[in-house]
Order: sequence, then structure tokens, then C-alpha cells
Amino acid sequence: MFFSPVHLQIAGVIFTVALLALAWANRGRLNSMGFEFLHWNRTSARENGEALAFGAVSGLAVALLFQALYKGTPFKWQDAWIGITLGPLMEETIFRGYLFGLAEWGLRKRVPQAGWIAGIAIAAVFALCHLLKPGITGPQIGVIFAMGVVYAWLRIKSNSTTSPFLAHSAYNAVIFMAAALLA
Repeated sequence: MFFSPVHLQIAGVIFTVALLALAWANRGRLNSMGFEFLHWNRTSARENGEALAFGAVSGLAVALLFQALYKGTPFKWQDAWIGITLGPLMEETIFRGYLFGLAEWGLRKRVPQAGWIAGIAIAAVFALCHLLKPGITGPQIGVIFAMGVVYAWLRIKSNSTTSPFLAHSAYNAVIFMAAALLA
């Protein structure tokens, strides 16, 4: 059977939605076999709303400040879909989940404010990892670091990786929307 690119895209969307639904349904249940460092805990509706709003407002501010970067950039819905769904899920799982959790756990007994030290250090690693993206600029790395600190703050505040995931998704959604409008 031959699958067209459209069929593959539809399958990708269905897979992504199913993965996100599975992840969301399992908040607060992943507490053993190394998953405890993920901190994929339940958060209140208020915390979820605040995270989404904070991410969207931050994305709007960055889009307005750096709108020249987006002009003329071709919009690809596949990049936007991954950037709004799987990208934030994987990045927050790695950076504010495992790396933050392990760093905070390692520092907790030795250093006061271990969460903030871990959060800022992981935000720096998060920004440095984005240097691999072609065409990335210094100001963009600065914004990525700043957003990494915001995501760390949300992680500390909620004791969950779901808040930074929601903020990251909302942030990326606004950035991609701005890019599409300015293309």
C-alpha cells in the first residue's frame, strides 16, 4: 500500500495527539524506575492556565521585539506542529524533568537554594544546546536562556514538569503564529 505525504502527516498528527493524551493522563503516576526525577505531576487548573498565559505573553513579547527575524521565513506547518507539541514535551522532559531533578537532588543537601542554582545551570545548558540550530543568533540564545529560567521558575513553583511544558508549548505556538503572519 502506498502512503502519500498527506497520509504520513495525518498519521504523525494522530500519533502526536495520542502520545500527548497518554502523557497527560499519566501525570502523577510516574514515580518509580527513574521516572521520579521527571516530576510529571498533576497541577491545578489555575497553574495550567497561568503557565499557558505566561508562555503566550512571553511569546508575544519576543515576537514583537524580534519580528525582523521572522520576516521572509517560509512557514512549514510540520515544523510548527513539532515545535508546539513534541519539541516542548521532549525538551521539558529532558531539561526541567531529568536534568533539573537530578541536579537539584545532587545539590539539595549541600547548597541553599539548590532549585534556583540547578534551574539557572540547566537554562544555560538548554540555551547552549540550541546553538546547534542553523542560523541561530546571539539575541535568540539570550531569549532561550531567559525562557529556560522562566521554565525553571514554573518547575520550582509547581513541583511539576507539566507547567513548563504548557508554557513552552504556548510560547512556541505564538512564535510560530507570528512567523506565519510575517512570512
